[in-house]
Amino acid sequence: MGTVTRFFVDDEPALAARLENFLARLAADLEAQPWRAGAVTLVLAGGYGRGEGGVFRAADGAEAEFYNDLEFFLFLGPGADAGAAARWCEGWEKSGTAELGIDVEFKRDAAEVLRSGAPTMFWHDLLQGHWVVWGDGRLLADAPARLRDPAGLPADEATRLLFNRGSGLWFARGRLEGGDVKDQGFIERNHQKARLALGDAVLALAGRHHGLCEERARRIAAGGFETPPGWAKITAWHAEGVAFKLRPRHRARGVAELAAAQAELTAAWLEVFLWVEGRRLARSFVVPTDYAEADGRLFPSTPVLRNLALHLRDRLKRGEALPGWTDYPRAALQRALVAALAEGAAAGARRLGVAAADFAAAYLRWWGRYN
Repeated sequence: MGTVTRFFVDDEPALAARLENFLARLAADLEAQPWRAGAVTLVLAGGYGRGEGGVFRAADGAEAEFYNDLEFFLFLGPGADAGAAARWCEGWEKSGTAELGIDVEFKRDAAEVLRSGAPTMFWHDLLQGHWVVWGDGRLLADAPARLRDPAGLPADEATRLLFNRGSGLWFARGRLEGGDVKDQGFIERNHQKARLALGDAVLALAGRHHGLCEERARRIAAGGFETPPGWAKITAWHAEGVAFKLRPRHRARGVAELAAAQAELTAAWLEVFLWVEGRRLARSFVVPTDYAEADGRLFPSTPVLRNLALHLRDRLKRGEALPGWTDYPRAALQRALVAALAEGAAAGARRLGVAAADFAAAYLRWWGRYN
């Protein structure tokens, strides 16, 4: 069915049977759609597609449960009915989420992107391992080698990974500061993602990324590339993050312990992020304000006209736009995130041009558009 023979690193026959049943029904329904002639292939991506899907147990001996999002990618051919495909995906997202108890997500794009697209961590990981649910798997097998080469990943990909995991730390901080610790699993999950990402970003910057987290752990342990301060701690955190990713378990942790972990991870994230950005941009960022208030563009390689078009689209379509129209829109969010994690919501709000009381909602809204 695909390039992996299992969904998890351990044998989980009951959970595997549930997922296989779901995939079979998904494929049969797609086969019955009148617009299927415009589709090329549907693949299961993410951890489950690579054979590293998380298996959660609430306690030793408890029933195995899904943990990560279930991520699908639908490739469409020329002339495909994109509207019908979107509606079909949205229907299965809703029903699949209700059935499996995890978020089920579908991405869609033209099959041509695998021939003409630029290298990204997403494409590299998808080609590293996936499960063909329906259609012609040769589309991915024949993808150009440049999409598989970790040395070809732009440095922006390391930045983007840290940006998303730093955003997760910000969202976890909101739960802690708001006294919302009922879902401590949300906080711990984002802490573990951050532990994993600190090492992964440095590895990606060195051109050594790999789609499988266990292989990334081996490469990190082997070394041989430039590392930021505190690397021994980051290496230990990465090993912890890998273990959690494959076999997630929530520990009973009080607010004080979670807050201490939040503070330690935030300080480490800021240090690594400034280190990575300093190398990506060939500039020196000693303290967070150096970055949040830096002159010039944070994405100098993106065309100014394209950036202006994106900001103008946001203004016209959404009624709002981020500051810094000549830079890629995510630049303003990165500045705001660094300021907010270092100094609080008021500092982040100044970077977005919103009131401090509105920052959390504004940041979440914009992050959903440019993560």
